[in-house]
Amino acid sequence: MSVFNSLYAGQYDQLYAEKNYLGECDLIEAAVKRHAGSHPATLVDIGCGTGGHAIELAKRGYKVTGVDLSPSMIEQARQKAALLTSGEQPAWLCGDARDFDTGMTFDLGIMMFAVIGYLTTNEDVLKGLRNIRRQLKTGALFVCDFWYGPSVLSARPADRVRTLPTEGGRVIRASSTTLDVVNHTADVTFKLWTLEGDRLTGETTETHRLRYYFPQEFALLLSQAGFTLQSMSGFPTLDDPLTEQTWNAFVVAKAS
Repeated sequence: MSVFNSLYAGQYDQLYAEKNYLGECDLIEAAVKRHAGSHPATLVDIGCGTGGHAIELAKRGYKVTGVDLSPSMIEQARQKAALLTSGEQPAWLCGDARDFDTGMTFDLGIMMFAVIGYLTTNEDVLKGLRNIRRQLKTGALFVCDFWYGPSVLSARPADRVRTLPTEGGRVIRASSTTLDVVNHTADVTFKLWTLEGDRLTGETTETHRLRYYFPQEFALLLSQAGFTLQSMSGFPTLDDPLTEQTWNAFVVAKAS
C-alpha cells in the first residue's frame, strides 16, 4: 500500500510537532554510551521520514545517511537539511528497508518511530533486518522501537480526530484502526483535509498497515538476522520494564 504521499508528507512535521526528537536522540546516544565499544562515526537512519532524527544527529557530529521509501518524505528532509553546514549534510537515499544499498557499512543503525512495524510478515521482517545487518559493521549497534503487542491488545488503539491551525487555515486528520490479532497487524486509516478559510484545498486517505511485536518473537527475529539483543525496555527509556501500559518497546541490539 502507498503511504506518505506528497500531501501527507507536506503536513507531517506539523502533525507530529510535539514529537521529542531531541530527547529521542539523547536516548540513542545513551544506548551507544552503554552498549557500544567505541563512539560511532557513521550512522544509517532507516525510515528517516522528514529527517527529524537524522538532521539532529548530523548536528551532533555523526556522518549520517537517511533512507526512506517515500520520495516525498526524502524531499522534505532534504529541504530541511539545507540549513546545515556542508560538513553536516546527510546523504539521502530513497529505498526500501528490505533491499536498499548504500554501498558502505556503518557504525550505528537506527529505525525509529515504529518504522519496523511497516515490515508486516515474518519474511519481510527478516529481509529487512538481514539487509540492515549487511550494512552494519560487526559489533555495530542497531536501535529501534516497535508497538508492544501486550499493550496494543490491552489498551486497543482509539479512533482520533485532530485539528491543527495553519497560516490561513487548518489541517484536519481523522484516524481509525482495525486490528488483525492473528497476523499481529493494525490497519490505521488516516483521512487528511487541508483548508484555507472554509475552502478545501487538499484531501487524501492513506491506510498504514503496522505490525506489533511481542518480546520473545522480536528477540528471535533479531537472532535469525544476525543480531544479539542487548536490551529491551519501555520507550523512551533504557531501564523501565515493559508492561501492558507500555505502548512502544525500545530495543538495542548488536551486529553479531
